[in-house]
Amino acid sequence: MTQRFITVICLIALGYLLKKLNFIREADGRVIAVLVMNVTLPSLVIVTLSKAEIDTSLLMIPVFMIIYAIFAKIIMISLFLKYNNEIRGSVGMMASAFNIGIFAYPLVEQMFGAKGLLYFGMFDIGGAIVMFGVTYFIGNYYSEGGDTFDFKYMLTSLLKAVPLMTYVIMLIINLSHVRLPEPIVEFFSVIAKANMPLSMILLGVFLNFKIEKYYLPIAVKYLCIHYGLGAVAGVLCYTLLPFDQMFRMTLLIGWLLPIGVAIVPYAIEFKYKTVPLISMVTNLTIVISIIILYLFQMIMI
Repeated sequence: MTQRFITVICLIALGYLLKKLNFIREADGRVIAVLVMNVTLPSLVIVTLSKAEIDTSLLMIPVFMIIYAIFAKIIMISLFLKYNNEIRGSVGMMASAFNIGIFAYPLVEQMFGAKGLLYFGMFDIGGAIVMFGVTYFIGNYYSEGGDTFDFKYMLTSLLKAVPLMTYVIMLIINLSHVRLPEPIVEFFSVIAKANMPLSMILLGVFLNFKIEKYYLPIAVKYLCIHYGLGAVAGVLCYTLLPFDQMFRMTLLIGWLLPIGVAIVPYAIEFKYKTVPLISMVTNLTIVISIIILYLFQMIMI
């Protein structure tokens, strides 16, 4: 398992090196991101759910995710009350808005195989509702003149989220006991194999170690709360919940994931001046979460 994780780290480093050598630009990375989110990741979901046996208890994972997200956002905003609206809006958006599609799926596949992908897919459903619903609302609310919520935007965003819609459709197909023809599954299996390397190279391309000194104290405070709250909630759920180990491990790992990349476009849309803060924290959480997961797989797996 450690060797597989080292391979993942090397792929991220390769993406970063290719960017530094100007073989790949961040603009090229956006093309790779489109392929990952709309082609390779949905293919992986199709293959995973085509033969999986789904326990109905899995439906509770999105519920736990949404409850935790609301709780975490309230706590985060409360601890930043002395700052201005843009800072409160920024930390409120970042709190429990996790990078599941690009970051979690490839690593989970290496750590737990198809079973892990099944559980984190349910986690992703809750995450998508949080990202396009609660997170968007907070960003809009704390922006200048923003005090309304666009339900049409939320619904459109959910419907446009190809991995999420693929997961929902495949979940319905699976629970209906319908089996996809083997040639179709085999076709998507070929595409799905590209998901892990492309995702990890993409992370490397977008990785940036630029530190904004003005926002550094705020970033450190945010990171301590982000990982401290996630660790406490995860350990409590892992220890106390009456579900199987993979269910509890999904929550334990899930709440320690890095911040989702959609927060930056939100900040730009709402004209926040804190984009440098959000970008810096997003990159730092990628590095920190990689270290945490590396130590986790050495100890627990």
